[in-house]
Amino acid sequence: MMPERILMLILNYAPDTYAAHALWIAERALAGGVNWITLRVRDMPARLALDMGLQLRRLTREANALLGVNPYPALAEWCEADALHLPEAAPPYAPPAPMMLGRSVHSVDAARRAEAEGCQYLLVGTIYPTQSHPDKTPEGIELLRAVREAVSIPVVAVGGITPERVPECLQAGARGVAVISGITEAQDPAEAAQRYYIALSQ
Repeated sequence: MMPERILMLILNYAPDTYAAHALWIAERALAGGVNWITLRVRDMPARLALDMGLQLRRLTREANALLGVNPYPALAEWCEADALHLPEAAPPYAPPAPMMLGRSVHSVDAARRAEAEGCQYLLVGTIYPTQSHPDKTPEGIELLRAVREAVSIPVVAVGGITPERVPECLQAGARGVAVISGITEAQDPAEAAQRYYIALSQ
C-alpha cells in the first residue's frame, strides 16, 4: 500500500558504486524514516544489479517499506519489487499485478499521458536546482502544482528537495518527496532522512 506521506530515496547504482556502501546508506535511510527506496540502475551487469535488488528487497521488507526499480521491468520482476519506475520517454509497459507503475514527468502533457497509460504515481521535476542534474533548468514549484491539478494520481516532488523545501512541495499538492544527494551524501543518512521525515509530518 502506498504511504500517506512518501519519503522516497532514489539510490543510484552504477559501475563505480561500492555495493556495501550503497546498502549501508539504504539501511540507515530506512532507519531514519524513508518508506520507499527506488533502485536506479545504470550500465550494471545483470548479476550485480540483481544481487543489489534482492538485498534491497530484504531490507525494505524488514522495514515495512516499498521497493521500486528504475528502469528495467525484468529486474523489477526478479526482485519482486513493489513498483516499476520508468523515465518519461520509455515505452509503455504493463507490470504484473500487484506491482505499481510510475513515471518521471517534466510537463503536464507527459503527466496526462502517464495517467492514461495506467501509472499509479508520478515523480515530477526537476523542481529546484540539483547536484544530480546541474545542467538542467529546474521547472519550479509551478509545474508541480499544475501537474497535481491535471491528474488524479499521487505526485511526488523530485529535484533539489531539502527538508526546508518540503512544506512548499506539500502545499503545491505533492504526496511526498524523492531525495538523492540530500540523503546519500549526508554524513549520517539516518539523521538526514529523519529531517525529511519530520518535515513531512508537520
